Amino acid sequence: MTADPPNDDADDAEEALTWDASSRDASYVEGPAPVRGTTAGRASTGSATGTGPADGTGPATGANSATESPATDVDAEPAPTSSFLLVTYGILGGVYALYAVGWITTVLRNSISFPDLLSEIMYQLGEFLAIASAPVWFAAVFVFTRNSKPLVRLLWLLLGLILLVPVPFVLGV
Repeated sequence: MTADPPNDDADDAEEALTWDASSRDASYVEGPAPVRGTTAGRASTGSATGTGPADGTGPATGANSATESPATDVDAEPAPTSSFLLVTYGILGGVYALYAVGWITTVLRNSISFPDLLSEIMYQLGEFLAIASAPVWFAAVFVFTRNSKPLVRLLWLLLGLILLVPVPFVLGV
């Protein structure tokens, strides 16, 4: 009688349903634990295990001093955006999209041509910038007010609504 070979297919199928495969995988390396409260996101002198300097040349200190101090334990994650702000940003984004459509409609209705090439190119550049102004303003406000309060972002968005109105479209010109 011969012994049956181990059933590797059953082990693979069972392993696929578990999350702890990293403990059996020899190539898996756990990354360093995030250090809170430092501006660079890592300790300045300790390694990930807290046994000494990262280059291994100094004496082992036993613990990382950056993680021991309770004063440096500050959450770096921003607070989630409220539902009201998300709905407001969506409505304002829709208005900015309507502004772009208004400028496109105005440009398509207007058929002005100029006798010289430079004037024609500059006029078409102005038309393109008018069309792009609303989406660019909306995106720029979100990029440049990333670390600001939501009220500041809303004020910049409302200022853009006033400045970027497609006046020729509104007046019917």
